[in-house]
Amino acid sequence: MAIATPVSPKPTMDAHFSSVREQLFENFARPDFRPETGVDVPALRAAADEHVATQAAEPRVLIKARLYELALERGRIAVDPLDWFADKVDHGAIVRRRRDAWHEEARAGVVREEAAWLDHCFRLGLVKGGLDMGHISPGWERMFAGGLMGLMESARENRHRLGADATPEQVAFYDAIEIVYGATIRFSERLADLADALVAEYPQHESRLRAVAAVCRRVPARAPRRLHEALQFAWLMHEMIEMEGEHVRSAGHFDRIFAPYYHADIDSGRLTRDQAKELVKFFWHKHYARTRGSHNGKNFVFGGQDAAGVEVANDLTFLAFEAYEDLNTPDPKLSVRFTPDTPDRVYRRVADLIRRGHNSFVLMNDAPVIEGLVKRGKTLEDARSYLPIGCYEPAVDGKEVGCTMNIVVNLAKAFELALHDGVDPLSGERVGPRTGDPEAFTEFEQLQRAYERQLEFVVTRAVEYVAAHERAWPVINPSPLIAGTIDDCIAEGKDIGEGGARYNSVGCVGVALANTCDALLGVKHAVFDERRFTMRELLDAVRDDFDGREPMRLYLLNRVPKWGNGIPDADVLGKSIADHYCATVHSLRNGRGGPVQAALFTLDYRTTMGRRTGALPDGRHACTPLAPGVGAMSGRDRNGVTALLGSVSALDFTETPNGSVVDVTLHPTSVAGEAGLDAMVSLIKTFFARGGYALQCNVFDADMLRDAQRHPERYASLQIRVTGWSVYFNTLSKAEQDGFIERIAHHV
Repeated sequence: MAIATPVSPKPTMDAHFSSVREQLFENFARPDFRPETGVDVPALRAAADEHVATQAAEPRVLIKARLYELALERGRIAVDPLDWFADKVDHGAIVRRRRDAWHEEARAGVVREEAAWLDHCFRLGLVKGGLDMGHISPGWERMFAGGLMGLMESARENRHRLGADATPEQVAFYDAIEIVYGATIRFSERLADLADALVAEYPQHESRLRAVAAVCRRVPARAPRRLHEALQFAWLMHEMIEMEGEHVRSAGHFDRIFAPYYHADIDSGRLTRDQAKELVKFFWHKHYARTRGSHNGKNFVFGGQDAAGVEVANDLTFLAFEAYEDLNTPDPKLSVRFTPDTPDRVYRRVADLIRRGHNSFVLMNDAPVIEGLVKRGKTLEDARSYLPIGCYEPAVDGKEVGCTMNIVVNLAKAFELALHDGVDPLSGERVGPRTGDPEAFTEFEQLQRAYERQLEFVVTRAVEYVAAHERAWPVINPSPLIAGTIDDCIAEGKDIGEGGARYNSVGCVGVALANTCDALLGVKHAVFDERRFTMRELLDAVRDDFDGREPMRLYLLNRVPKWGNGIPDADVLGKSIADHYCATVHSLRNGRGGPVQAALFTLDYRTTMGRRTGALPDGRHACTPLAPGVGAMSGRDRNGVTALLGSVSALDFTETPNGSVVDVTLHPTSVAGEAGLDAMVSLIKTFFARGGYALQCNVFDADMLRDAQRHPERYASLQIRVTGWSVYFNTLSKAEQDGFIERIAHHV
């Protein structure tokens, strides 16, 4: 494909971001799709249906590639004259609609039994599982290195290398690579043509439109040379991959990947530092405008080290933090990696932003993250190149298809099964194996072993049934667009769903560690150690949600040690639970031949799974939320934040290669002034020095949030870190706000 090399005009930033911000926010809500540029959505969908019907005998990877091509070549397009980036096509979701149809076909056919069990267990609050097609990151550097034309050339070379030995599946995969990358290049040219054409209509925006057109003629066909080109490349591929059927859950190691283009522009005088910051704000605001804050945020990572172990933080790091502060939106969300060599300036800048309410941060400790990835088979150099996928789940940049949320297991529900010999007390259904009547147990260790057997059964069955889904991945969601950016897929001629990536892992997330630990401690102290209650009395109480037994509930709630308070008995038991869970997960393999990797966090499953979890012998009422993250149950970390972090750092986080996090709420007075900033930085450093994995913080008090409920107009920009993402407080429902206030009230 012959493409002329354009000369990109120097961006003049003739419209500053602040003056067009509100118009840009409507960019996705009301795009100006030009009728003369293509057909409408009904016509596009009709053409897609016809294509699927007439090409039903073709390999699905080719059917999907042609649908992708159809959307980009015949869909109407739009270019916003106020924007520095072009991207929009009215594709009618024709590619995703076909993906969803194939998914439902598989669930009703080849994985019917497995899907039914997983669905049923999710309704019971025990397990969520299935095919995770949404926690993947493309290989950003591989894309940038030679552009899409470079990837196409690599596909041709490897196809030629295989020659007559290439299987029909490999041939179809290589054909699909050519189709989707060629279509993407031509689509970018369409955007360039429209930008040039719009100059006559918007002469006041000529310099920007000409710059956008020139950039779109350069990328994604060829390697970017400048920051504007690199950002346009990244944004366009983000949009195209999501159109193909995957959620891009990491937008890359920002200050490492984009630094060469930024420094080249600054050094040559093509951009000033302020102009570069304007570009970043235009770029990031698109993520927020696209979802309007509803899809958990787009993850960009900063700091840490590169593959050679060299500290990454540079001037672009701090420029990006300034842009983030100016935007003051919950999307994008920023992950910051820390090493023992991270400059103190990075710690202080991030801590200062958090304490002033800019809290879309997760802070990650490179030491346990990297050691955990190496334990699971990554090279040291690859492990150093990890990206947090989604929220806190690390995967190797451009080499790993992590599928980090394939399985979520409610550890507390598994303990419920142990208390009832494998029967779910809320539904009365037998779910787990028979592990014995707890009334017959004479030692606490028998109960603990019954719990471990229930957990082993649940995890093993979930992994087996998700593996069946993974084996069906190639016919559910062939993904040539993203596969071509992942190391080894092109060399092997295998899609990501066929195990073509260098590393093929599956995440298994353990929810409610604190509840499980506290519940086991409740039985240990009340029944076996102090003999305050019989097992029958305790079982009757939890089955009845403590109705008429409030003194018992208060004893379990207030007199029994709890996880997260630095109490040795609780810390030892919590670590034992985590160790057994992680060992169970790591003994298993997934459907693509790779490892299953353990995680300990909760996200919003603390609520959804909590609704389906009965009362527990820790004093928790039935159907109430579970514990957040890997920390204490809400309101039960009564010995302060240092005790909380002491308990959490007792865990071996090199055994959670799929991620973990602890939530911390700090009172504003504790971090005020220079002394408060020093204290906050010291807290972070101490946690990391003790082997802590990841930390996310809120800084406010409950009275402030109650005032925000009464006077929302005064708190329009108030953000809270709810879990792996942040939101504006005013966007939550009253019930959600009340739950969050209750969760932090004891800190005040």
